[in-house]
Amino acid sequence: MKTIKWSRNQEKIIHTYMDTYKILLEEKDLSPKNPIINRVLTELVSLISKPLDQHMAEEILNHDQIRSIRGDMLDKLTIAETSMENHYANLFVGSVNTLEDFRSFLYWGNYKELIKTEINELKKVKNDSQSFAFVGTGPLPLSPLLLQQELGANMTCLDIDEQAYSLGKRIIKQLKGEATSNYILNDGALHDYGEFDLVWIASLVPNKEEILERIYETNPHATVAIRSVDGIHQLLYEPVDATKFSKVICQEVGRTIADSFIINSTVFYTFR
Repeated sequence: MKTIKWSRNQEKIIHTYMDTYKILLEEKDLSPKNPIINRVLTELVSLISKPLDQHMAEEILNHDQIRSIRGDMLDKLTIAETSMENHYANLFVGSVNTLEDFRSFLYWGNYKELIKTEINELKKVKNDSQSFAFVGTGPLPLSPLLLQQELGANMTCLDIDEQAYSLGKRIIKQLKGEATSNYILNDGALHDYGEFDLVWIASLVPNKEEILERIYETNPHATVAIRSVDGIHQLLYEPVDATKFSKVICQEVGRTIADSFIINSTVFYTFR
């Protein structure tokens, strides 16, 4: 059996990940109201966001202890992210009038940079969009709002969670000069995408394969953007696995690359 000589950086990532996992198991409140959660998650994301050689990343991801906890850790991180979005959404309800009023959001700069990167890649794939849907918008609809600002297209937000739907809808309705938009409570795997030439799927949406099948059934001409992760960022999110798209034949036509400021990569697909 090959013995791996771990670098100091690799050891730090492994130990930080495992220590954070223990804390997430112990703490009942995973929201930003808990200073312990704020501290450990900020440290973890900052550490994982630093550039790392792909070979070193793969060694960490294949580490026995990391593999044994990663699934549970991703579940805890999903709860923490959802709690964070709910926390900020509740703060913003009744207090925002324009997109710039979201500047106090912890990851405002990261969101703006992510959208800028996605739009730059989208332009290589598709000239313009008249109407788009964003599946898994959550309670804080920053991504679709920033996309709408860039695309100038009609926007539809979809979420299966009633609280997320209620908060997100209220936030969008209170924005001044808000363009044509709609907020729908529905499972993305059941929606009709006939009116959209572009569909975005958020990284935390679990049933991506079923949604992709539904998009193909209702609008095979649509372009689909799915947020994913590569490399060491797989410690934070589950990557898109195109091999699971067994019932649809789609072609990857573009992909963004994550960096120290952007965690997600985004994969663009069209159907064949």
